[in-house]
Amino acid sequence: MSLRSRVAERAAALLDYCRREGYNTRIALFVDLSRHSGRRRFVVWDFESEDILLAAPVSHGSGSRSPHVRSAYARMSNEDGSHLSSLGRALVAERYEGRYGTAYRLDGLDSTNSNLRPRCVVLHGWEHTTSYPIYPLATVGSFGCPVLSRRMMQKVDAILMRERCVVIEVYI
Repeated sequence: MSLRSRVAERAAALLDYCRREGYNTRIALFVDLSRHSGRRRFVVWDFESEDILLAAPVSHGSGSRSPHVRSAYARMSNEDGSHLSSLGRALVAERYEGRYGTAYRLDGLDSTNSNLRPRCVVLHGWEHTTSYPIYPLATVGSFGCPVLSRRMMQKVDAILMRERCVVIEVYI
């Protein structure tokens, strides 16, 4: 199944959730961790046009190993210190300038990612993450954060600066 098809399927359910909970119904972010990390698997989805606005590779948590370790597929955990990615929906919260430049804190909305903020798992850019697919190579890992290239993060930031209460959903 194509990335667009998988996201469209998820987006329909997420749109209902966003309407019920009062979250953004114009755009959402998705990370399909079932896909190889060297492929496009991060998506900015437009609910109105029912299509992808942006798609790019995104890094995932590499565990307690160095974030420079390349692993094609993610393992999941919600535990502090695991340095792994967490599944579920999260609210894209406040923007800040940090060690890696512009970043957004994430507040987990599900039991599978309720520790995102205490774990300091944030959406950010990094110079070592690619903007383009590099399959069969893998992207570099992170300590649990969804990490985009700096170039892609600038594009996502421009969108998030115009929107409020955006949800990101990480799934397999």
